[in-house]
Amino acid sequence: MYKHILTAIDSSPRGDRVLDAVEYLAGVTGADVQVLHAEEREIFADQVVDLETDEEARAIVDRAVARLRGAGITAEGEVVHILREGVPDNILARARELGSDLIVLGPRHHGRLGALLGASVSHEVSLQASVSLLLVV
Repeated sequence: MYKHILTAIDSSPRGDRVLDAVEYLAGVTGADVQVLHAEEREIFADQVVDLETDEEARAIVDRAVARLRGAGITAEGEVVHILREGVPDNILARARELGSDLIVLGPRHHGRLGALLGASVSHEVSLQASVSLLLVV
């Protein structure tokens, strides 16, 4: 069914639920998994500000990869440094580059203002994905 799964995770409890789904699907299909974490940056005035440290970002990916490998799944991980608005395009580009046939995300629940500003990564990915997309809530 699936051969290559790309999952993008963050440090929230939602990330654990995403990994639960990915671990199950990869386990039953034999798919390999690429874990992606965006170390997001924002522009404030004329400065680019990191929203987390490199160590925090790397730890998120390392924990996820260790968990998947511990379950017998072939998994790799990477941290990308990117402005927040570039995250959806980066996820889609990595899925294409890796030949992923499934993208698994945990959508953030934005308030009305966030929805109006188009702040949803999962929404943007869903509009442009050319492969299956699983949203884990």
